[in-house]
Amino acid sequence: MKLYLSSSCLALAASALLSTPAFAQTKPDDSTIVVTGAAVPVEADKLGQTITVITSGTIEAQGYTFVPDVLRQVPGAAVSLAGAPGALQQVRIRGGEANHTIVLIDGIDISSPDIGETDFSTLVTGGLTRIEVLRGPQSGLYGSNALGGVVNLITRDNLDGHYLGASVEAGSFNTLKLFGEAGIGNNDTYANISGTHVKSDGYDVSPDQTANGVPAVGVGGQSGDKEGNELTSLTARGGMAITEILKVKGLARYVKSEAGLDGQAFNFPISGRAYDDNSSTEHEQFVVGASATIDPFDGFWETTFSASHVDESRRNFTTNFPFLAGPPVPSPANLLLVTLDPSGADSTRTKYGVLSTLRFGGEGLRHFVTGFVENEKETYDDPFSGRDESRTLNAIGVQYRAEIADQLNLYATVRRDDNDRFADVDTWSVAASWAIPGTDTRLHGSSGTGVTNPTFIEQFGFDPATFIGNAALVPEEAVGWDAGIEQKILGDALVVDLTYFESDLENEIFTAFLPGFISTPLNSGTKSNRSGWELYFTANPTNDISLTGSWTQLDASEPAGIEIRRAEQQGALDASWRVTGDVKLNLGVTYNGDMYDTDFATFARTRLDPYALIRFGASWQATDQIEIYGRVENLLDEDYQEVIGYNAAPRAAYIGLRFRDEASK
Repeated sequence: MKLYLSSSCLALAASALLSTPAFAQTKPDDSTIVVTGAAVPVEADKLGQTITVITSGTIEAQGYTFVPDVLRQVPGAAVSLAGAPGALQQVRIRGGEANHTIVLIDGIDISSPDIGETDFSTLVTGGLTRIEVLRGPQSGLYGSNALGGVVNLITRDNLDGHYLGASVEAGSFNTLKLFGEAGIGNNDTYANISGTHVKSDGYDVSPDQTANGVPAVGVGGQSGDKEGNELTSLTARGGMAITEILKVKGLARYVKSEAGLDGQAFNFPISGRAYDDNSSTEHEQFVVGASATIDPFDGFWETTFSASHVDESRRNFTTNFPFLAGPPVPSPANLLLVTLDPSGADSTRTKYGVLSTLRFGGEGLRHFVTGFVENEKETYDDPFSGRDESRTLNAIGVQYRAEIADQLNLYATVRRDDNDRFADVDTWSVAASWAIPGTDTRLHGSSGTGVTNPTFIEQFGFDPATFIGNAALVPEEAVGWDAGIEQKILGDALVVDLTYFESDLENEIFTAFLPGFISTPLNSGTKSNRSGWELYFTANPTNDISLTGSWTQLDASEPAGIEIRRAEQQGALDASWRVTGDVKLNLGVTYNGDMYDTDFATFARTRLDPYALIRFGASWQATDQIEIYGRVENLLDEDYQEVIGYNAAPRAAYIGLRFRDEASK
């Protein structure tokens, strides 16, 4: 339903050579070069796996503050938000669970070490040069949590000149967003920094409900309260060419998020529904990483040593407990006296790795052989239960890629994960991309395995009175494949890609509910199936008009029925038009078909209505450095829910001012 090798293996690192390097090398203005899916950067049309690249231009034209809103345009990606911005936001790829998607920033895993997934509500678009979304089981290269796919957030590097940017935006729900960035460099030696601060009063996410006649539960609760949020995100990155053969890079990222919540009753007196109260959540994460790359033979043999550390703290303050006891229903007087129940954890992930690539061959046949080893340690500290745990993972693997006759690219990857607290696993993947000579047709396909490790909470629990951990859990495992065809028409004026995919999930971890409101996680003994097809296209009918669109048909089911929070049909269309040299318009349409969610009044899967969201934006380049822009989201004020019991965002309008100064040397 949703998370070693011995020390001699680390010695092997010096000669054999970590999953993807902590810092991938990118070309900032060339979206055809991708750093996700292959051990070394490669042109997108040489990748056998299915990938979508979202450029900084697209991100800026859409105007979204948060990454998950951008991901709604990606085929196969289902986004769900349990409340207003700032509440838990999840992304499911190709019918997988939320913790089946690994999220990276410049190659560093930023998922929460304790819950095994990334809260997408903490990810902002400011400072990103592009987003790469790789779909399908990818654990052969990326390890745990890449069972469904990879989202890689790429920031800017390899600067040649300087830039300075800032923006201020205001709008509905008393929202204010401030953004600033600056950078300077001379190719491999560079430094940049970016920061985003956003604050909003939000809106009331709970439907018109009362708890046993009480309009707002608990001390400090207010009827019709709005669930606001405040977030600060800072990222700094730098690199230096120390010598002609030695380059170093570093990154630091800090995020702090605070958001209001509404409680949810799982029993009396309003089973399965949200209610107004004073619940809230806090999330703080610090990420730091560095890498050193040695290239003594001009690209023939290149080795990268990397290290990263993630330190995270989560706190929730909720009023759930009065509604777990059953009859008699709490009296109105008692409901008014309810206090907040704190929960949460502190967790860390420290990772060291070595990745080494040999490139050899000549015209017509080139070989890339990459070996990697990885050491990872995670810790978990629950200050409320006193639970303090740690676990270690060691991995070793190799990827081989061949470029044949400048038309055929072949990939093969194998990996071994040695875990000290649960079962060891072996994963693999193969892929191919063939540009058929004399045509504008490319065939691509891949097959592989994915794993998702049990989370700390699933292994050890967090409340012995209600949720009991299961130390006997084994990793979830999946085997999947996809095959597609990409067709270019009139050069790059129209590019269409159609892909079919299938995946079977085993050992799925689910929550078993026991008498007395006690639950525990178990591995399922049955398979879950996901299959479907994805259509994606880009079109440029004129120099001033660009279109992108996608459509996904998904069949995701398990023995209990259709999987929740992922629609059977899903589509998106984004259109940009440069009306004049200074005026641009942008129109976006997102469609989400029928889907199901768990209704906690009955604990049964319940159908949610389909919905379509329209976004319209416009911008005016007032001067060479100043741009005025605005947008309206949910233009038709669609009334919809992505999670049962929580109202989604109504119509909202924003206006902003953007300053940019950039020069190349």
